[in-house]
Amino acid sequence: FIGGITFTGSVVAFSKLAGMMKSAPLALPVRDQLNLGMVGILALGMAAFLDPSLANLSFLQGLDAEAVRLSSLEMAAVLSSVLGFHLVASIGGPDMSVVITVLNSYSGWALCAEGFLLNNPLLAQVGALIGFSGAILTWIMCEAMGRSITAVIFGGAGKPVANNGNDSTEIEGDITIGSVDNMMESLLEAKNIIIVP
Repeated sequence: FIGGITFTGSVVAFSKLAGMMKSAPLALPVRDQLNLGMVGILALGMAAFLDPSLANLSFLQGLDAEAVRLSSLEMAAVLSSVLGFHLVASIGGPDMSVVITVLNSYSGWALCAEGFLLNNPLLAQVGALIGFSGAILTWIMCEAMGRSITAVIFGGAGKPVANNGNDSTEIEGDITIGSVDNMMESLLEAKNIIIVP
């Protein structure tokens, strides 16, 4: 589950930063409901994987427990990959640096879960360290950039869907138009110059 989200999310983040995809967020009208539905289906699939007695449901009649487990595992792999794509594609390009730290944290949690499954304490501890450090870095970056951490983690949840530029946006504040000559004069008269990347 976490690995599928992390992998496809990382591919989308790379594609947006490399210019292979538009940096504008994917704005589907039912974005939040779609994400919630996928998480719900994944939760049901996980329950079916953990409890094979769910094979007694009417639409699963005739399947043995192993077939139910295998199909729920396959469904989780595909659906978590789709969810990872949709979550990251729903976030704009300027927030990709924060998204990468979230995905880094997710990879740590996937490693931690793998450590528990394999009964390997070192793997679980290293995964928890990566997960927590990624989460702390995400929080610090969201604070510094003035972004909502929930909107970044949940793929822009709660933000209104853009209407593709049908209305004009008003610019607030004062606009100062400068020229190269004014800039050169200011630079030559300055005693100290600080260049901030």
